[in-house]
Amino acid sequence: MDDKDWEPILKDSAVKTYARDAVIYRQGDVTSYVYLVKEGRVVLDLYGVNGRRRSIYIADKGTCFGELACLDQLANYCTATTCTKTALYLIPKKRFIDEIYVNPAFSMTLLKALSLKTRLITSLLEQMSFNDSSYRVYHSLLSLIQLYGIQTKDGSYKLNIKFTHQEMAYQTGLSRVSVSNIFLSLTNEGLIEKDKGYLIVKDIQALKEYLIKEDWSFD
Repeated sequence: MDDKDWEPILKDSAVKTYARDAVIYRQGDVTSYVYLVKEGRVVLDLYGVNGRRRSIYIADKGTCFGELACLDQLANYCTATTCTKTALYLIPKKRFIDEIYVNPAFSMTLLKALSLKTRLITSLLEQMSFNDSSYRVYHSLLSLIQLYGIQTKDGSYKLNIKFTHQEMAYQTGLSRVSVSNIFLSLTNEGLIEKDKGYLIVKDIQALKEYLIKEDWSFD
């Protein structure tokens, strides 16, 4: 999705720019806005009582977040932090709700966004059911390809977002060292490579076959 999908509510919405690693809101906070990424990226993290961090999803350009707290009128369930310099549309919650009531096309856009997030969280739950570290990383890579992958002429997939090994560690619940070792192994096997900081998956079938070998499928 991009800005035009949310156009009806952007005309009178303020834009605010945040530096990298800025906290937009914390888990349990009540805010006045729904947020839409104009430029940059925001990671949504869940923290346990022991302080352990687990990344739920990354909101990039054209992605809204904070809408669940608007719809159910409860506190935010995640902490939202910028991954890079980021510009956000700040959409007042009342304005957001009013548009749902009067604009079926906007409501459908919102439903599509919520469906995508539901798939992401379902995928995360599936991944968490395994202790195998390679499975978790491969599964996360395939999820990223589905969301951000662009197929090239040679059949490879290039991700149009950048992420660090630490970000992958937060997403998979592994240590950064474990993730780095798995990526090194994938690189040595010729399954992945990097181009100007963007990851290229050269053999997506090999990742899928590993999941199948573990008696799980990836649809």
